[in-house]
Amino acid sequence: MRYRLDHGLRVCLVEWMPPSSGNGRAGLDEYVGEAVGECVAALSSAADAAQPFLMGHSLGGTLAAIFCALEPQSARGLVLLGAPLCFEQASSRFRDALVSLVPSTLSETDVVPGSLLSQVAAALQTFLWSRWADAAFSLADPSALEMHARIERWALDEVALPGKLVSQIVRWLYCENRLCRGTLSVRGRTVGPSAARTPTLAIVNTADEIGPLASVVPFLEKMATTDTQVIEYPGEVSVGLRQLGRARRAPGIRPCVAADRFLAPCP
Repeated sequence: MRYRLDHGLRVCLVEWMPPSSGNGRAGLDEYVGEAVGECVAALSSAADAAQPFLMGHSLGGTLAAIFCALEPQSARGLVLLGAPLCFEQASSRFRDALVSLVPSTLSETDVVPGSLLSQVAAALQTFLWSRWADAAFSLADPSALEMHARIERWALDEVALPGKLVSQIVRWLYCENRLCRGTLSVRGRTVGPSAARTPTLAIVNTADEIGPLASVVPFLEKMATTDTQVIEYPGEVSVGLRQLGRARRAPGIRPCVAADRFLAPCP
């Protein structure tokens, strides 16, 4: 974000606030159709209106892609940073772990603590043992150790989510793969890759277990546009940086400095 601001871009962030206790009824309709939609509309209707680019990391990228399939003319382009779009079995280890560990009887009225996602991630060896190894390897380098501590702080700061949203993400996306199959219903409309016409750039970490190539390419191949590109990013040594490195800047990737607005849903 600092890089973009330093180059004269106007960057707006969608901040996901934790819902209050007992207010877990917001789902994809509210998070995608209303929250992201209202932000895009506010930017586009400003006095110096310029159609924004939509950028999203991880789950934020998934939500951004759903919105672009719902409203393909609302954004000039879509940038995905480690954002899974296809959820077939074995498409990613995280997908299989989530489906097997998250209860199928999640309440759609309660608030789901952010620690649930952390526990699912910890079920993957790479998110547990590798993170301890990262800390050990960083001990001799104060700057690396500081970076590791910052990443751990970020990883443990998962925001609580509405039960309805979590239930829909787990059932509709991860279990039933409705987005890639083109059977996902948002605000009374069916969306999928055939409805997605927004020019799209996907940056994929080849070592990532949350949004690997197998969870991105099948969706892009089915999109209603050929204006798509995948940049394979070899990633960082640290497992934490693998997930955040794309959001910093991948080597060899020249950030677009011609665009004048970005709207970036955070994960």
